[in-house]
Amino acid sequence: MDEHYSNIKTELLDMKSELIRDFAALRSDFAGLKSTIPRQNIRIVGIPEGESFTFTTSKVSDLLKEAFDLDKPPLVDQAHRTLAPKPKSGDPPRPVIAKLHYYEDCMEILRKARRQQRVTISNMRISVFPDFTARVARARAAFNGVRAQLRGMEGIPYGTLYPARLRITHDGKHHDFTCPEEAGRFVATLTKWIVAPGN
Repeated sequence: MDEHYSNIKTELLDMKSELIRDFAALRSDFAGLKSTIPRQNIRIVGIPEGESFTFTTSKVSDLLKEAFDLDKPPLVDQAHRTLAPKPKSGDPPRPVIAKLHYYEDCMEILRKARRQQRVTISNMRISVFPDFTARVARARAAFNGVRAQLRGMEGIPYGTLYPARLRITHDGKHHDFTCPEEAGRFVATLTKWIVAPGN
């Protein structure tokens, strides 16, 4: 009898472990799908509140064309303020989230925005950033320490791929990391490699 109950207990524990693994896999898949939703979204910082800027998708499209010297106005599907409370007088305006129809337009604007950083246009100083989900933003920020180390290392190209993958290129080979700790250990080996030839 005791052996029978022991076997049942073991089976239940195995089922529990399997359910936990399945749930973790489903949660990861859901997070991956959710993170792709804002991939063509951009966050525009600096557009004033109130009536000084007529808030329409075509107006945002024209603003982006002029700000980044685009060949034609990008097709903007949606544009809205973030859901934060309306700021008090003198406080910074809420960012604008714009959903672009074409991925290529989104990438071109973000490339130019990185180069220009802050753009002055129509008495406004705006900046444009990718609009990530909170989960993706946290995952990307987790690599900040590693990126800080890489900035001090000449001849080691690196970049953060969507949604949160750090790519380090060394000796002509790409090394991709989704875990900051693993990336840190790899960078430590690069430091030794760089220092070693001078020893």
